[in-house]
Amino acid sequence: MSDKQLAEYMIEYVGGRNNIKNVIHCITRVRFYLVDKEKADTNKIKELDGVMGVVEAQGQYQVVVGNKVNAVYEEVMRQLNNDQAFDSTEGVVENDSNCDFLQLFRNGFNQFIGIITGSMMPVIGLLAGAGIIKGLQASLVTFDLLQDSSQSYLLINTIADGIFYFLPVILGFTAAQKLKVNPIVLAVVGAILIHPNIVTIASSTAAKVAIFGIEFPIMNYTASVFPILVAAWLATYVEKFLKKIVPLVISSIVSPIVEVLVLSLAVLLIIGPIITIISDGLAFAISTIFDFNTIIGGAVYCALFPVLVVFGMHWPLIPIIVNDLTVNGFSMMNAFSSVLMMGIAGATCSIALKTKKAQLKQVAFAATLSQICGVGEPAIYGILLKYKKVFYLVTLSNIFGGALAGFLHLVNYGFAGGVIGFASFINPIAGIDNNFYAYLLSHIGTFLLSFLLTWLFGFNDKMSAADEL
Repeated sequence: MSDKQLAEYMIEYVGGRNNIKNVIHCITRVRFYLVDKEKADTNKIKELDGVMGVVEAQGQYQVVVGNKVNAVYEEVMRQLNNDQAFDSTEGVVENDSNCDFLQLFRNGFNQFIGIITGSMMPVIGLLAGAGIIKGLQASLVTFDLLQDSSQSYLLINTIADGIFYFLPVILGFTAAQKLKVNPIVLAVVGAILIHPNIVTIASSTAAKVAIFGIEFPIMNYTASVFPILVAAWLATYVEKFLKKIVPLVISSIVSPIVEVLVLSLAVLLIIGPIITIISDGLAFAISTIFDFNTIIGGAVYCALFPVLVVFGMHWPLIPIIVNDLTVNGFSMMNAFSSVLMMGIAGATCSIALKTKKAQLKQVAFAATLSQICGVGEPAIYGILLKYKKVFYLVTLSNIFGGALAGFLHLVNYGFAGGVIGFASFINPIAGIDNNFYAYLLSHIGTFLLSFLLTWLFGFNDKMSAADEL
């Protein structure tokens, strides 16, 4: 089925154009905000060639289409033929004053997830790529192919570091797009947070500024995540207020700078220090939990993460991992995420080689390639959820892999994982050390265990997939 046909059927089966409030997308899913979810025909959508599954979560009707999501999304938008009405930056779930507390909480949580998804999605590839570059540089230094004092090293390292250093600027822009506020204003606020003067004050002994005799702590916000996201959320209220009080004739001059002043002062003096302390505490708490018993922690995390992906609940972990990387310089949680990728890839690779069914072989090979590159939905929806026995054996393999990674105290120094992210496991300071060998052992071991269990016990062509029963 062509992208055009798939988009046509998707629009029709979700209830038609008039039932669509908005459409956004992530790495593998076209996410619809519908007027009435009851009008969507889920069974028909699941039967479409190219659709791997349907998930209802975060106030969205999510259609999983895998790696072709960009092309399908663009075709959906083209057919809706009203890009302004269906702007991809929309999608915030509004609270209804008549809702009970539970519904208000659910709507608020959906909005929170939507902000994270929309803000982090455009930068994940950059973060992953930057981590790989730093790892490759470290490996070149280890083998004396590059000197860490050379200008070439300094230049490339600056490029890779710059993506993390200027993260508040980038996230300010993407979060503003998501929340439909001025993206330039939020980018400027992000830039102010990492201005050299702020960094200098934060690194000084006092690390405080006095305003009207009141001392406020100043933090270092380079590579920070949460403060600028909160600033973007606050901007929605500031802009609404300014539109009410500032005359239209001078609003283009007055409103932006007033907004920059309000948001910058609010974040620098009040919100930022609170959020920074919380995020630092969060990173410390995660490290403490894993340090207490990394074996159990790794096993549980690797067993549960694919389940979170199924329900679209894994997104809150993304900024936590990024925060962990920026605060500590490494992430054990992301290392565990990489290990479980190999467990899933081992099963799909086993099916791809064992099956004689042409279509299943194609799906399984594509899912394997996607999985080792860090994208799990094609494998989860295209294979694991259709063959429950395979899912159980993958979970067993991931428990082993997570426990082994925890035992070896495996950490990840970048955002990328799987095979393509191997360089993210190279110590950017010491180069190739025991951590890289732990990466090889845990990843290869998990892949092989999952491959063999699936081959011997998990799958044969006589089995029927769940959608064939």
